[in-house]
Amino acid sequence: MEAMGAQAMRRHNVALVMELVARDAPVSRVELARRTGLTKATVSSLVAELTAAELVRDLGPEPGHAPGRPAGRLVLDPYGPVALGLQFAAGHIAGVILDLSGRPVARQLRRFDVAGAAPGDGVRAARPVLRRLFDEATTAGRLVAGVGVAVGGTVSGGVASALPLNWRDVDVRALVAGELRALDLHGLDVLVSGEVACAALAEYQAGAARDWWYLGGEEVIGLAPLNPAASLPGELGHVPVRRRGEPCACGGRGCLELYAGRAAMAAAAGVPDDGGSRLLGAEEPVAARARTGDPAALRAVERAAEALAGALVPVRALLAPDTIVLGGRLVAYGAEFRNRVVERLAPGVTLRPTKLGPDAALRGAAGSVIARVIADPLAWIEG
Repeated sequence: MEAMGAQAMRRHNVALVMELVARDAPVSRVELARRTGLTKATVSSLVAELTAAELVRDLGPEPGHAPGRPAGRLVLDPYGPVALGLQFAAGHIAGVILDLSGRPVARQLRRFDVAGAAPGDGVRAARPVLRRLFDEATTAGRLVAGVGVAVGGTVSGGVASALPLNWRDVDVRALVAGELRALDLHGLDVLVSGEVACAALAEYQAGAARDWWYLGGEEVIGLAPLNPAASLPGELGHVPVRRRGEPCACGGRGCLELYAGRAAMAAAAGVPDDGGSRLLGAEEPVAARARTGDPAALRAVERAAEALAGALVPVRALLAPDTIVLGGRLVAYGAEFRNRVVERLAPGVTLRPTKLGPDAALRGAAGSVIARVIADPLAWIEG
């Protein structure tokens, strides 16, 4: 019993040190001891273990450091294990490799009509993307800690329902794991999350505050907490904002997606929507027209802002978020759009633009693997 307690305490302490290095890097051993309440000797032992596993790297003393015992600067090891992210969108499959600090090491992008293919064929189309990314990792001598997958929809237990992909109850985890086995890649865990949750995690890992919320998405409209420990089921895009609105593909009526979704805004503005992805360089179809002062486009933007504010009213009442990060395709409408949404809400809400681009969900998919390594480094060390 005592041995089990000692092992649990060691696991907790290693994770605590790892988390502080991830959050506050560069940080010294002395600072870690002060912040954790552990002895300097204990911290040094834990750091040595993390360094040996190539999870933490000591950059040495800061240049120009005063004479005396140097205070090493600890960071997540940029040459340690990497995380692979995969994103399935209607018209493409994207992949990325991130190091532990979140820096992209390699990217791959394949145009493919995922929405027009059967789920198994859509996932199978990711095989060349996976192969190239693993070849990049192998060439660089890097171990892959796992594969994170982002899907534009709701996910539970690795099973996804994604209207933009025409997927319902698709076991994405099993299908991706099958593709890994086909490539003779065994023993890798696959983590599957919704696009919005992945983008929120990426925003948090890029430095946003834990108590903020993320609003947006490229293929769906969703709301998710930036706090990795929290969760919020469902999509904001299918919250009804018009009591007698038109029928939605989800089975409901008057959903936000019918007013602020990409296709809906394009139709309201009389602008062709080719379904192009911002990740592939396509522009939000109504945004350019609205910037020229086109009346139909401006009306579509106004209608979208009003509908988005309507969807946020119950969110504001129930969750009382102070700061919401607007990301995904809606960020293309700029500060004026954000102001229109805020004007319709109760005072006290700040709506700020994302720091990240259209690859936020993709980065967050890989980031979910990094987050797991940081939360339990012993699981990685002990294999």
